[in-house]
Amino acid sequence: MASSDNQASKAATPPERSVAARSATASGATGALERKAGRFSLIWVVPLIALIISGILLWNSKLNNGPTITITTNSAQGIEEGKTLVKMRSVTVGVVKDVTISSDYQNIVLTVQMDQGTDDMLRSDTKFWVVKPRIENTGVSGLDTLLSGSYIELNMGSQSTYSTDFVALDEPPVRQSGERGLMLTLVSSDSRKLGNGDVVTFRGFEVGAVTDTYLDVETQLINYQIFVREPYAQLITSNTAFWISSGVELNISTSGLSFYSESLDNIIVGGISFDNFITANADNTPEVIEDGATYTLYTKREDARLASLEGSLLYVVLLEDSIYSIAPGAAVMYRGVKVGEVVKAPWLKEQSAVFTSHALPVLIAIDRTTENQEQIEAILNGMLKDHALCAQVGSSNMVFSNNIIELKYDPQRQCQLPEALVAHSGSVLGPDGLIAYRDFNVIPLIATQSLTTQIDAFLAKLNELDLARLTSDLQQSLQSITAAMNAFAVSNTMMDRTQVIAKLAEAFNNFNDTVKGYGPNTPLYDGLMQNLKNIEQLLQDIAPAASEVGQSPTSLIFGAPDDPIPRAPRQQ
Repeated sequence: MASSDNQASKAATPPERSVAARSATASGATGALERKAGRFSLIWVVPLIALIISGILLWNSKLNNGPTITITTNSAQGIEEGKTLVKMRSVTVGVVKDVTISSDYQNIVLTVQMDQGTDDMLRSDTKFWVVKPRIENTGVSGLDTLLSGSYIELNMGSQSTYSTDFVALDEPPVRQSGERGLMLTLVSSDSRKLGNGDVVTFRGFEVGAVTDTYLDVETQLINYQIFVREPYAQLITSNTAFWISSGVELNISTSGLSFYSESLDNIIVGGISFDNFITANADNTPEVIEDGATYTLYTKREDARLASLEGSLLYVVLLEDSIYSIAPGAAVMYRGVKVGEVVKAPWLKEQSAVFTSHALPVLIAIDRTTENQEQIEAILNGMLKDHALCAQVGSSNMVFSNNIIELKYDPQRQCQLPEALVAHSGSVLGPDGLIAYRDFNVIPLIATQSLTTQIDAFLAKLNELDLARLTSDLQQSLQSITAAMNAFAVSNTMMDRTQVIAKLAEAFNNFNDTVKGYGPNTPLYDGLMQNLKNIEQLLQDIAPAASEVGQSPTSLIFGAPDDPIPRAPRQQ
């Protein structure tokens, strides 16, 4: 019985236990599932951190980066994506992000990411250029890029408009951003060409540079843009003269030999030089020269110096016969002292007027200072009003004749211009009672012959003497007398001797007539006397030069040494 109960209980137990087991298993699985859903796997940590860092970097990039710009250049030499920096005064303000070729395959387009706060630098006239090693006539630059690599320099503009598209310069600009100074235009007809960056000097000091050079096709003149830095820009006046600085100038003229040498830097580098040979105004007030003013660029210093004299104390001398050897730079003398120079000879309104004008005007400049200009001008004009100031062509030495203009004060001569010359030369009577040519007072020319003219006249008079006819007439008379004397000696009768005496008398009469033709008050006699007077005048003209040669033998070629220029006493 017990056995059957046990069997019955065993038979009943499996189903119950099975249900219980299933219940237990189900509740255990649910707990396991619940525990599995609440667990966090470490495998998601790395992507999550990367996502956070990317967000931070993106936010930082948008927050700290500035605008993106494009720069167009001719070549990408030395430029690398992500490495080439953009700098302003050695401070990094951007970096090149992309380098591509333009759609027409002619240029290179650089995409540059600028730093934060650089928006104001991107003016429409802002300039970019590639800094790399350069060897130029003015020196070597960009050597620091040999180690650090090339970079792009930014020169901030001044316009009020902004841009994001720029074109890089081929050469670095001369004028840096914010640098104060004066921009000028120089016009030259010289065939020599200067380059960008060539120096501009004042008495050997570098004060600026050439910024741009171009050829005007219409005028066929070379135009130069130069920049003169402050404070040297204050040296520029209306009478400033510019010339091409070649270093050494050698000039041989009728006035002698002149040599001028500039500083060693100018000889090696060259460029443009300028100077103020005369003061612009008498009261020394500073002039205001506008930016972009135009000046003439002369070939050499002497040409610039003579041109600047046009702003000095000027007068005109009218030469009637010839210009002789008068040339620009010729000396103007007064009482043996150099008091000025010839500025232009001839000084005609049109060059073709040399064929039609009755006189050849010569423009002369009188030396002066700001202190004595009015005094000298009053003295000379007073002499002109009294007809006591005259001019004549002279010679500085015996080799080069007629190459100076001498001013003479002679109250007895009463120097006046012929009315016909005044009318035909275009001169007019000014309100002050003085004759003026092109607004400058005229100094009358003394009607005397120059040294060369006197020699030519003497030779012409000498050629007019009929010495051959004189010799022939005397010879015939003497032959007639000789024949009559011989006939008288061999005659034996009175009749023969009477005939001989008659022939002898006739011969003497012929001889007397011959001699009378060359006696006083005859053309031949007057010609001889005039030639003797010409010789005497010629010797008087040569006497000062001969005396000067005795004291200074070199004056035979180079003329007399320059005497000090008289100046008015300075006011205490």
